[in-house]
Amino acid sequence: MVWKLTTLIENHGDKEGVLACEHGLSVLIEGEGFRMLMDTGQSGAFYENAEKMGLSLADLDCLLLSHAHYDHTGGLFRLINRGSMPKKVYVGRHFFRKCYHRKADGHMKFIGMKFDRQILHELGVPVEEICTDSLDIAGGVTLYRNFEQITDYEKLNPDFFYQEEDSVCAPFGRCADSLNYIPDSFEDETAVALDTGEGLFVVAGCSHPGIVNILTTISARSGRKICGVIGGTHLVDADETRVRKTAEDFKKLGIRYVGVSHCTGDQNLRILKECFGEGFVFNCTGNVIELSWQLSGLS
Repeated sequence: MVWKLTTLIENHGDKEGVLACEHGLSVLIEGEGFRMLMDTGQSGAFYENAEKMGLSLADLDCLLLSHAHYDHTGGLFRLINRGSMPKKVYVGRHFFRKCYHRKADGHMKFIGMKFDRQILHELGVPVEEICTDSLDIAGGVTLYRNFEQITDYEKLNPDFFYQEEDSVCAPFGRCADSLNYIPDSFEDETAVALDTGEGLFVVAGCSHPGIVNILTTISARSGRKICGVIGGTHLVDADETRVRKTAEDFKKLGIRYVGVSHCTGDQNLRILKECFGEGFVFNCTGNVIELSWQLSGLS
């Protein structure tokens, strides 16, 4: 069994400079005839990147939108407008809440998706909202959400808020001002765990609940060790002490392969590379990782 993970877009450009990059994430996961897209970046440029890399997105078994922020959902219309409707679109429970970030001046900036449940229904998008803590969607592929707050150093950012989904109003602006802003606990955030035989390899979106909280929760629920992780960690605002504590806890979980990026922060990437040496992969736009059952093909 071999898993192939191709990062279609990420904050950092490819080595050749031919692919678009942006603040966002999109990863194509393939294995044993199964093809899954996780997230769509913020602009849809991931689609053109896939074409440049010779990858078709026309026969996706499913799409997972890891959480409702614009930099992970913004390219959805590019995908479906190109005739690449996935057979299933997975979202976590409460995905359709409206998301905001409180700026330094107190202004609430909308950072959510540019669609709502009704729009997707009218377009015939086959959405399945995950209400359980985990969901097996294919052989060796499990989705996890509703992560526990376990560590004492990974706290939810108090500047992220949501407004409840309002089916009466239109998707943007509308009567949102009449709704309350509620601190976001990111119950919708969902990660992918791939069985490698040696352990689980996790693909994370932004890790707002805390990357160690996510990985520890997955390990506890599955009864399996975590052998590797790629995606976003939301360590971008973390100090060096927290980053080194994160690396220490990664190792306690059995993680040997680390390919995080996106919302990790460049300085923190350097620290993680120092901690993991050859086990660290700079997972930029265009990077391809192949995982065999023994993980011998990580590149």
